[in-house]
Amino acid sequence: MSRQADPPGGTDLRVAVVTPYFEEREDWLRQCLQSVAGQTYPCLHVMIADGRPAPFLDDLEIDHIRLPAPHRDIGSTPRLIGAIHAIGLGCDAVAFLDADNWYEPDHIERLVALHAATGAAFLSSGRTLRRLDGSVLGPCPNTDPEWFIDTNCMMFARKAFGLLPQWVLMPPYAQLLGDRVMLQHVKAAGVGRAHLDTRTVNYRCGKAGAYRQFNEPPPEAALPPPDYEAAFRRWRADGRPPLQPEPSSR
Repeated sequence: MSRQADPPGGTDLRVAVVTPYFEEREDWLRQCLQSVAGQTYPCLHVMIADGRPAPFLDDLEIDHIRLPAPHRDIGSTPRLIGAIHAIGLGCDAVAFLDADNWYEPDHIERLVALHAATGAAFLSSGRTLRRLDGSVLGPCPNTDPEWFIDTNCMMFARKAFGLLPQWVLMPPYAQLLGDRVMLQHVKAAGVGRAHLDTRTVNYRCGKAGAYRQFNEPPPEAALPPPDYEAAFRRWRADGRPPLQPEPSSR
């Protein structure tokens, strides 16, 4: 494969990173792009414009896919389309990175090594929360391999590819909880899972709730948190499996 997707000697795992985007700032897009291009393990970067393409991406050594209209599902539809594109090109693993976030240089290498050591089809890592200006807020206090893995910290290998359509098959109200829903499907399917505690993902916090977890006033540009609890209530009312531990087990 081309566009930096050829695996290094000693392994044959071909990896793609899929990034949906929609009107993110150009400097954030460039930081995201540079973090993938600078990975110590080469990978194909698939950028999916959710109806708002950034023309400068056409000049880069990436796969840039333009969708004709925004889907307004927090990136789930472009995420799935990008994954299918990568699988069709012969990739053996697909990781995800939102356009306002970035990887540490060895993120993919560490997950590939974890896959080689465990044979797990679902790989995950920790993350560092960052302020809007990119400075460190702190380690994510919510990461839990049994209950919460952020989308940016996930990588699916071939045996887990059949789960990827769940990005768009979940109820629309559940898109707010999409990473938890995906983890629930992974657990229910019984595919092998392996988690790397090292924080190799940098997550830019655009919502006020993350700052309050650290007893820090949110910046003026931070958005109010969505009504996650309403989504949890609807999920439970639908009789679906729990997405968070019961209060007695927390």
